[in-house]
Amino acid sequence: MPFDSAGTEELDEEALHALLDEHADAIARAEASDVDGVIDPVCLSSGALRIHRGDLALEELHLTAECPTLVVEGDLHVAGTIVQAFRAGFLIVLGNVRAKNIVTTALIFVTGDLTVEDTICGNCTNYSTDVLGETKARVLISAKEHYFCLYGGYDIERIVDVYGDTPNLDDRTDGEEALIDGIDSAFDEDAVAERMRAGDSLLRA
Repeated sequence: MPFDSAGTEELDEEALHALLDEHADAIARAEASDVDGVIDPVCLSSGALRIHRGDLALEELHLTAECPTLVVEGDLHVAGTIVQAFRAGFLIVLGNVRAKNIVTTALIFVTGDLTVEDTICGNCTNYSTDVLGETKARVLISAKEHYFCLYGGYDIERIVDVYGDTPNLDDRTDGEEALIDGIDSAFDEDAVAERMRAGDSLLRA
């Protein structure tokens, strides 16, 4: 079910920049690190913006195509799966994120820690998953060279880099051969999310 924006309010570009300024020191440390990535407030604030004030707890979060960028001014806790569809707005969290799984084809920006119980699957060449705090997950998958800019370091058991040369994933454990058929080419984020919800792996046995 698509995210219900009833509990959010409109946010303009200037207001988002002011919120990001509150994290200026963490952003500066990230930009000074060895991680290959760019944190661009102009990019983050492009398009329509909606903000949820305070912490947000959901069973599922599905950001559909053409939906506005969702800004969470606090922690985000999703009991199930975060799904960010192709051409969806961005997900910006000014706090920590916890979820069972994430499948993204757009941009995610987290100022705190990102804790994922099982799998993070990124499949977008144009955008990245940017985390200023620590990232923890069981599996991370980069299809179509999706950038993962994990500035605060990470603790991940298996890293699958489909093309094998995505920046910041030099310590990958697997390539395309590890994935079930279809994840690397005819990518369907809804089908991937369904497998995640059912507890089915994206990796071959």
